[in-house]
Amino acid sequence: MKKHEELVQDLISKICNNVITYKLPSERELVDKYQLSRFSVRKALSKLEAIGIVKPKTGSGYYVNTSIIGSPLIYNSITENSFEQISYKKVQLNKRVPTIHEMQVFTIGEDDYLWHIKRLRLIQNKITQIEETIVPVHLFPKMNDSIIESSLQKYALSLGLKIDSYLTNYKAINLSTEDANILQCKRTTAAMNITNRGFLTSGEAFIVSDVIDINYQCTYHTKFNNESLQYRDQNDR
Repeated sequence: MKKHEELVQDLISKICNNVITYKLPSERELVDKYQLSRFSVRKALSKLEAIGIVKPKTGSGYYVNTSIIGSPLIYNSITENSFEQISYKKVQLNKRVPTIHEMQVFTIGEDDYLWHIKRLRLIQNKITQIEETIVPVHLFPKMNDSIIESSLQKYALSLGLKIDSYLTNYKAINLSTEDANILQCKRTTAAMNITNRGFLTSGEAFIVSDVIDINYQCTYHTKFNNESLQYRDQNDR
């Protein structure tokens, strides 16, 4: 782990465990305490700001964003980047009928249609993801290159859809030769398959995506689940 990442992890730990409750130590204090360069400290603080766990005040330093304390903290190598650093490139767009499984997922009939989208996601102009997404046409009546090459989440909100939650699954995979060529990397590069299902406040699924990401990183801070531990312990007997 890089030095600034170690500082990020330590500061998150201290914030989430109420060791730091209001104002973070100054840049100079962090440099002296952790024996890091000012560049590494600033990089760590910028990442904490991007995650949303701290807020800067001009001329005063960084303060804990108390509005998110107590909620599960999840961030990954995509969400820690600003929208200005993220871009998309369309590969494919077509309209098709749903499979039986997709009819169940979206609660639609065989006469309904889905948009099937394939695109590349770039971080600072470097391809990092291959993403295949399906969305119901009745929720997204209009779809074109401009929409695909921007945030689908922000587009959904602009349509008045009320997003509630996501169900996400992670699985380590080996890259195919085709995917490695698209991602411009070696087949031995670490890769993750991420599947997302998004839900509206009505409980209706509005999007399903299947993503291949290289060099993926994800960090969670969640409360200890004692009931889960007890259940697993009982089933081991």
